[in-house]
Amino acid sequence: MAETPPTPYDSLFKKLLGRPGNAAAELRPALPEVAAARIDWRHLKPYPGSFVRPDLRQRHADLMLETRLIDGPQAFLYCLIEHQSSPDPVMAYRLEEYRLRFWSAWLDRHPGAGKLPMVIPLVMHCSSDGRRWNAALDLADLIDLDEHTRAALGELVPRSPYLLDDVNRLDASAMLALRQPPELRMLKVLLRFGPGNPALIDLITQDYGPDLHASFNAAGGDQLFEYIMRYILTVTAGSIGEDDLEPLYDLLGPKARDITVTLAEKFEARGEARGRAESLLDLMRVKFRSVPSEVRDVVRAADVAQLRTWTERMLTADTLDGVFG
Repeated sequence: MAETPPTPYDSLFKKLLGRPGNAAAELRPALPEVAAARIDWRHLKPYPGSFVRPDLRQRHADLMLETRLIDGPQAFLYCLIEHQSSPDPVMAYRLEEYRLRFWSAWLDRHPGAGKLPMVIPLVMHCSSDGRRWNAALDLADLIDLDEHTRAALGELVPRSPYLLDDVNRLDASAMLALRQPPELRMLKVLLRFGPGNPALIDLITQDYGPDLHASFNAAGGDQLFEYIMRYILTVTAGSIGEDDLEPLYDLLGPKARDITVTLAEKFEARGEARGRAESLLDLMRVKFRSVPSEVRDVVRAADVAQLRTWTERMLTADTLDGVFG
């Protein structure tokens, strides 16, 4: 079965926070100083995989980072972004679930291991409505107990706290004042102020122009800009037009225009592919009555050329297998 396609939040989050310098700048200040001193920040690197449940990937995006403790064993830092308007009230439970999914996969890779690596979770909360985080910060606070019973049970009550960066606590000017890499500030302002915002281009070219310029001209800046524009074009669809992008090109030059135009053409082709995919699925339902979910996933992940071939085969195919040849 085809994998769940990444959301624009997921792609941008992983691209920007997956850079070790950005990840360290986000995580280190969130930790107690004595704890941060025990982590080897020089060898921080992304660890492959997502541990979010498939049905929650429209709400959460995650990134696991691998390092070591100073003079110690392997350790992991787990970053999760919550970008919905209403904070997940059971986030502490979700994080424990995702951490267990990671440990399960880790044990599969390390059969016979007698201990588990440390995993430190952090939630970055950004939503366009500005609502502040109000969910429990520890699994223990989700357990339904009265005060006397909680005290009586003591250490039997499971604890699993997590770190929180509530980006919604900051306005645009406060974000600009953060002592963090330009890319990290840009990530936060895009996630916080991007969705449906017709003034987004003015915000990032005027207030955040130096950050955007620095990111664009850094090593790998072309690819990074493509991720940024993919996010902007997705979350502002219908809110900004071609003319609104001119300040962006004035700031960054003709290469930015070329990247954006190419990306827009890809978006147009993707829209055509989605339309063809749904039409093909309709034909399949009429001819074969039932279309398994794994077939639907494959069809929706195909490009225009492949969909055209399958549609032609529908004329003579007697079975679904005949369509896919």
